This record gives sequence, C-alpha cells and structure tokens, in this order.
Amino acid sequence: MVAPSFEVNRPTEAEVLLSRLLEKTVRRSGALDTESLCLVAGQKCWSVRADLHVLSHDGNLIDAACLAVVAALRHFRKPETSIEGEALTVYTAAEREPVPLSWLHSPFCVTFSFFGEGGDTILLDATWLEEQLRVSSCTFSLNKHGEICQVSKLGGADIDAPVFVQCAQTALSKSKEFTDLLDRKLTEDAKRRDKGGFMAELRAENER
Repeated sequence: MVAPSFEVNRPTEAEVLLSRLLEKTVRRSGALDTESLCLVAGQKCWSVRADLHVLSHDGNLIDAACLAVVAALRHFRKPETSIEGEALTVYTAAEREPVPLSWLHSPFCVTFSFFGEGGDTILLDATWLEEQLRVSSCTFSLNKHGEICQVSKLGGADIDAPVFVQCAQTALSKSKEFTDLLDRKLTEDAKRRDKGGFMAELRAENER
C-alpha cells in the first residue's frame, strides 16, 4: 500500500534505518522525560510505544514520520495516578482528567537532497521520484534551540563544509517552523475539545 518497494511483514533496509533514526531522534535525545514515567521506584512504570503506519509514500518519509511521532506523543494523555502508602491508584478518564507526557524538547528531522554531478543543487521535501535522482542526502535531527540530536548521511556524494553549515542553519529554521506549527495545532485541538465539552465538565467536577 505504501509503495511498490515495500513488502508486507518483510522489513526493508529503508524501514530499519527509519526506525533507528526515529529512535535516536526521539528517545536517545532525551526529548521525553523518562523519569516522569516512573510510578513506583524499581517496581512499576508506564511503557510508551509509538507505532507508525505509513499509508502513502511520496517522498521525504523521514521528516513526515518524525513530525507524526512527535505530534502523537505530545498529543497523548496518560491516566492520572496517586500513591497512598504502598497502594497505587490509576484513575479512569471519568474520575480524573488524563495528563500529558512530560516533554523536555521537540526534535524534528530535516532532510536535504543533493542533485547534480557535484551535489550543488539542494532540495528540501523531495518527492519519491526526485529521491530516485539525487546523488546524496543528509538528515539533521534538531530542536528549535539549535541543539543537534544527530546527523545522518549514509553514503552518496561528499558535502563541502560550507554547504553543510548552510544546511544546518536552514534545518534550524525549519525546526522552529515545525515547532510553531505543532504548538499552534495542539493548542487549537485542546481548545476545540475543551470548549464546553466533557473535559470542561470533568474539571469542574474535580474542583468541587
């Protein structure tokens, strides 16, 4: 369904690389505060897993997948809990309003495609067909503060240092753009869900 190059139940090299890149970008970068997932030290904790299902691949899969994973994790709400003595209580949504994950920063992937004999033509957000013609690619994973989580370049033509620095600066600008977009959309969604709806009623009930 995604693309002719993918087979059901047979992970391709591209899928494995995508999974590893997303893991490094989100989990290993410390974007999520894992200590906040602890319920009882040394005994119980929340387990968070993000499953990504791609319906159509028309290029720039890495950037789109990273944006989707970060958006999903920031939108997710886990049940509220409390501890009295040694008793752990997990509340349903009807009892207490679910709470978001503790998010430290939002990393995003920005992929550059290089074309031409010397890779002197650079393109962002390449389509699948354009990706078949590129001579090299480079993916930056970074947040809006300019903190680079990783840089991925697997083979292909060499990239000159000045071009590399220019790409990093452009990636920072795109990361800020993605952050602003996601923040705005999450705020709009929260207002739409909360406006006189179930969560507003639940909050009023809890405050009584």
